[in-house]
Amino acid sequence: MNDRLFELISKMTRTEKSHFRKFGFKSLHGGKAEMELFEIIRDGQRKKVSNLESYVKESYAKTKRNDLIRMRARLFDSLVISVSDHQRNKHDIHHFSSILLHGRVLSEKGLFKDARKTLRKGLQMAREQQKPQWEAILAKEMSFIETRQGTHADILKTIDLQLTSLRHSEQLTQLARCYELAFHTQRTMGLKREDKELMAIKLKEIEHVADQIDLKACLPAAHFNRIMIRQIIAHTLTDAESALRHTEEAFQFVRNYPEMSIGRPQLPVALLSNLMNDGLSSNQFQYYYEYIETLRSWPTADLTVKRFAAGQLFRTESNAALHFGEFHRWKEFMHQLSNLSVDHLLPHVRWALMGQLVHMMYADSAIRTCIKETNKLLHEIKINQRQDLTTNLELLLAVCHYKLENFSTAAQILDSAQSRLSLQNQFSESEKLVMTTLKKLISSPEFERKEIVRFAAAKLSKHNLRPIGFFDPFVWLQAEAEGKTYIEAYKVIHRINVV
Repeated sequence: MNDRLFELISKMTRTEKSHFRKFGFKSLHGGKAEMELFEIIRDGQRKKVSNLESYVKESYAKTKRNDLIRMRARLFDSLVISVSDHQRNKHDIHHFSSILLHGRVLSEKGLFKDARKTLRKGLQMAREQQKPQWEAILAKEMSFIETRQGTHADILKTIDLQLTSLRHSEQLTQLARCYELAFHTQRTMGLKREDKELMAIKLKEIEHVADQIDLKACLPAAHFNRIMIRQIIAHTLTDAESALRHTEEAFQFVRNYPEMSIGRPQLPVALLSNLMNDGLSSNQFQYYYEYIETLRSWPTADLTVKRFAAGQLFRTESNAALHFGEFHRWKEFMHQLSNLSVDHLLPHVRWALMGQLVHMMYADSAIRTCIKETNKLLHEIKINQRQDLTTNLELLLAVCHYKLENFSTAAQILDSAQSRLSLQNQFSESEKLVMTTLKKLISSPEFERKEIVRFAAAKLSKHNLRPIGFFDPFVWLQAEAEGKTYIEAYKVIHRINVV
């Protein structure tokens, strides 16, 4: 079970810990007990003790104090206050709340001219950074002053400013809701598989709702959010060229409005990564070659942004390896992935990348490793299943066992998948065909198998080719039908290194 105090301390940077030791104590006793507990925990973490909780209890008891539970709570609160104080210059919430507080103090002391000046400065900052929520709060504070000291026109002006800010905030919030609905579809159902028209209908309904939002007199941020809704929908529907077009538009948009990145330092990193990855999906590799070095050496001293950039670099380079047919690099990527935490990659992104890596293992003929890692991944995602990934992994697992002639195991995997999903109509036509074909292969004598795969490959060729990424059943069938390895068929079909 995670311990919030231990986790917070382990994630503090060196400078945050130093700041806490110097300025972090607010108690009447100078924080001596909290300091002792802090150093005990840090000592245990440095030593990598197997049972940190027991180590802390035993070590703290030696200080002759019996208030560990109370001190743990006080230390946690002191750490949060200290880290917040240390990071105050990084976050807009500190700047705007400070302006709000200063304006309130000045007006309470009767210095209304200075209060107005301070609040106008904050309003200008909120307007430049396209943060209508702060503009509305500051305008309301200004309204208090004008109600006491201003004219009727001044009062109405502050009220109208609040209404405008609230309208802008509503536009952004409505768009954010549409984006979350679209992203949730991609996060749970995955990418469109051949003829899954239900997904397309669902996403088009979301896009229609977004189109109905009145964006007249809106902030540039609202136009940016509208672009990103189009991008996520195109990406989910595997319309690679449209996704790239929208990503490039968003990328250039933030270049034209750099203030949009204030308080959102990960935004330009995410857009750069998306631009390269959408370019790869569209076979427009010039984006990768132009920007990969920029991502590798992203200029920032912010540890959170550094970690995020490292995660995006891993995502981009592992994706590029698939497009360049460098399947042998899976060992290198597995090692890199083991060193990336949730701060680098969100769970659903990690799962998708692992799905690509087990695909690379299979292509590189590392069948047994592929089985081991695929089973682990299926267990990991069983609660929050992403439909396309789960189905793809089960097909890959069945094929692996078929290749090893573990026919009964392969049949059990297929029966389990079909039984679980039979009432949900989640399989595409090609997935159903591959499952039926695998069952025929398992139950047929060896001399009939070549004809079975040839028939299935010919039938499957009528479906749209899958985007590069996860295990491709059509490539597998084609390889079996032509007596080639999976990687040979893959490179031919996707025209990798083909002159």
